[in-house]
Amino acid sequence: MKHLLSQLHELEKKLRGGAILLLDYDGTLTPIVKSPELAALPSNTRKLLRSLVRHFKVAIISGRSLADVKRLVKLKGVHYVGNHGLEISGPKAKLVKREAKRTRPVIAEICGKLRERLERIEGVIVEDKGLTASVHYRLVRRELLVDLKKIFEWVVKPYIASGAIRVTRGKKIFEIKPSIEWDKGKAVLWIINVIDPKGKLTPIYMGDDQTDEDAFLALKHRGITVLISEKPKKTHAKFFLKNVDEVETFLRKLSEIKGRV
Repeated sequence: MKHLLSQLHELEKKLRGGAILLLDYDGTLTPIVKSPELAALPSNTRKLLRSLVRHFKVAIISGRSLADVKRLVKLKGVHYVGNHGLEISGPKAKLVKREAKRTRPVIAEICGKLRERLERIEGVIVEDKGLTASVHYRLVRRELLVDLKKIFEWVVKPYIASGAIRVTRGKKIFEIKPSIEWDKGKAVLWIINVIDPKGKLTPIYMGDDQTDEDAFLALKHRGITVLISEKPKKTHAKFFLKNVDEVETFLRKLSEIKGRV
């Protein structure tokens, strides 16, 4: 896996026909923070994205709800993908997976049980995002993690067994999703087809978490996939950047490249 900033010359050749920027939010455009409500988009990053929208098609991909990621980014002319691809909104694009909408009551029920059972564990955050849910435990003391995981597994086990939901793990987080054949990879292919049905643009996908691996895999033979990680890890991505600062550096370089092609 190559460092993306060392490949800018080769990248410039691929971008002659244009590009679609597909950018994860948490951990890519903003640093991972202790609590999800603290992940505000820096004003300089918003300004940079606004300038990139003039030259590229841009989509923001997030595990957050669609309303939440729109509220945080606040840019027009951008496609927004929320809840790991279960809801999409943007210019000439709108999608909400109907199968996921039917699971809303189940997600709400699970969140209610988790809040009740995890009440004594300080620092845990149960986030009901409508179509999915997240249990954040970054603020939980280490000695309480075993109990937290046991309670979590006890609550979700019957729902997994019934086929109603599936659970994935991320950075200090459990993700609860409807048990349907849909993920960030399928969502990215869907939105690329809407934006670029003739396949002339180069997709550039950037993400930092396990859920982004579905998108890396979906774009394995098409486009540029970039893992954001300080440490080497097993991934389907072709390139890497170390952190959010390097993402910003790359986006600035991208803006300069577009001015030359």
